[in-house]
Amino acid sequence: MPIAELEGANIHFERRGVGEATYVFCHGLGSNGIKFEKEDMDWYAKYFDVISWDNRGLGRSGSSEKYSLPLYATDLKNLLQYLNISKSIIFGVSWGGVLAQKFATMFPEMCSAIILDSTSSEVNQKASENWYTRGEIARLGMENALAGRKLTEAFDGHRTASTNVQPDVSSEHLNSYVAQCRATAGLREHPLTHELASIGLPALIVGAGKDSVAGAGGSVILGRTLTNSKLHIFQEAGHGVYATEREEFRQVLIKYLKKIALI
Repeated sequence: MPIAELEGANIHFERRGVGEATYVFCHGLGSNGIKFEKEDMDWYAKYFDVISWDNRGLGRSGSSEKYSLPLYATDLKNLLQYLNISKSIIFGVSWGGVLAQKFATMFPEMCSAIILDSTSSEVNQKASENWYTRGEIARLGMENALAGRKLTEAFDGHRTASTNVQPDVSSEHLNSYVAQCRATAGLREHPLTHELASIGLPALIVGAGKDSVAGAGGSVILGRTLTNSKLHIFQEAGHGVYATEREEFRQVLIKYLKKIALI
């Protein structure tokens, strides 16, 4: 099992493919790269040198004493340096999109392009309360975290934390899961929007018209913010377009990367 022993964290990764361009997959909140590796990675490996990795404290990566959005982004930087990769295409879905945005603002010289799927650079008050509460439900249990209250929708059709079942988070992954929930909630008080406005990286932004987790509004904001971006909303897709509209997304991705001469 490939493990990179990095400063502050031991990071599990998988690497496949022989393409000249490196494509990095950043998974969603509290998740890992296993599903992508089983269902998608071989297709991407036909075009790219593909990297899939698990965030610190999740999946097959080791736990850590500290968790924060800048630390997750720094882990990715350290992993790419460990693998002698100087520049890559960074793909992030949902939470992975938040991480990809932060990585791009901290280490723009290491990005040839960013691909942002079902994500946002900021959240409203109701969404912030929901993301924070998701972490509290995992930490304290549904009854204690909600304490008799019911959260309201952040947008029409939003699946709130109060309607979800208790998340299945193991004790070894709990601290990282909670940290990611809180970092996402923190996008209300500490949005990435203004930081992103100053970078000119090529960016493909995809959103889902039937996304009940994050909505498509964040994708629209990203499209307006990133000056060198292309926005594509898949009206019939659900959260995580790369998987819910797999073939259509792949066509859009390859067309875009060919247009900007990365493949």
